[in-house]
Amino acid sequence: MITSGMKTRVKWLVRAGAVLLLAAAAWIITVNAENWFEQISRFSWHFDWFLICTSAILLGLSYFIIPAGWIVLSHAAGSKTVSKELRAAWFMSQLGRYIPGKVWLFAGRAAFLKSRGLAGFRATSVPFLELLYTAAGAGLTAMIPVIISGNAIFSHSGLKYAVLAAGFSLLVIPFLTPIQKWLYRLKHGRIPEELPLPGLIDSIKLLIFYSSLWWFRGLALFLWLKGFGVSDISLLLCCAAAPLAWLAGYIVFLVPGGIGIREAAAVALVAPSGAAGPVLAVIVGQRLILSIIEVVFALVSTGKLKLFGEGKPL
Repeated sequence: MITSGMKTRVKWLVRAGAVLLLAAAAWIITVNAENWFEQISRFSWHFDWFLICTSAILLGLSYFIIPAGWIVLSHAAGSKTVSKELRAAWFMSQLGRYIPGKVWLFAGRAAFLKSRGLAGFRATSVPFLELLYTAAGAGLTAMIPVIISGNAIFSHSGLKYAVLAAGFSLLVIPFLTPIQKWLYRLKHGRIPEELPLPGLIDSIKLLIFYSSLWWFRGLALFLWLKGFGVSDISLLLCCAAAPLAWLAGYIVFLVPGGIGIREAAAVALVAPSGAAGPVLAVIVGQRLILSIIEVVFALVSTGKLKLFGEGKPL
């Protein structure tokens, strides 16, 4: 049984770890900044606009598709809200991740479902479960390149086994109800009598769905780097870097949207020797494109979402 004291200690340990990771990232950037700027100035830039545009389209397409998992989980929890409104609410609440702590993203989605008549614990469970399945898809996607490439792209055995262990841990969470309930209590302070969990087949479908989206993101990253003339990069490594960088940014919850953390993690995984500076600059550019996509979808969604549903304010 989890006591209040244990919960508090775990939260403080997580926060302390996040602060240490943030400090380490800041230190790495400070130490290497001058060298990276020199690499950028010496780099031979070659622009392939077809690859760049294709990457941007894939990024936008993957972002448009992502809310499908949230819609499935919302309906599984008993929500009667139409898919169009659920999709719009997802796009609008996604901007909450740029507020430190990332709580506003989850609070916005839970509040929307509650305003549409869903019970409290069911409303909070949907974004919670969405995160678990997104992370599980990330774990599966990160594991596959390691397994099929052997030591070709992960020559350091410690990193290879760390990725495998992290990927497997994330992968099994959606299928272990006791762990789900423990995480729910850790986040929300109590365990509901039942979580509105999808069945085994639906869970596998959600896992495949989110994993496919991470492969989309990995391909978009690969084409983006190639489009700016970055050579000697691996498609498989990019497909592993996309979900792992997202996970790194999510863990460091003090940073709005994981800005800087995700880019640094991706660079650490994909950058060829002596090209960290140019790769960082290119990946920052892709992050800017993603932010624009997020804002555009949120603005478009404001016209599709009724702020007052069934007499209850959002």
